[in-house]
Amino acid sequence: MLVGIVLVAEALVVVWFAVFSIMLMSMYLDSRKMPLPKLDVAGRTLIGSAKLAFVTGMLALAVLTVAEMPLFG
Repeated sequence: MLVGIVLVAEALVVVWFAVFSIMLMSMYLDSRKMPLPKLDVAGRTLIGSAKLAFVTGMLALAVLTVAEMPLFG
């Protein structure tokens, strides 16, 4: 019984991911025709902060991964 529930749940996850991917593709195809908006100071600050946070997170992940290796620990 539990195996059946897990298999159904996994199948539903696959269906959800497929629908979500199709939705994202549809939004992308629709947005190609739209003009790019001009960002104000707040928008540029938000985008810049998001880029900085992403780079900082990736660097921290790389450093922590290397630090956990037995060779360097």
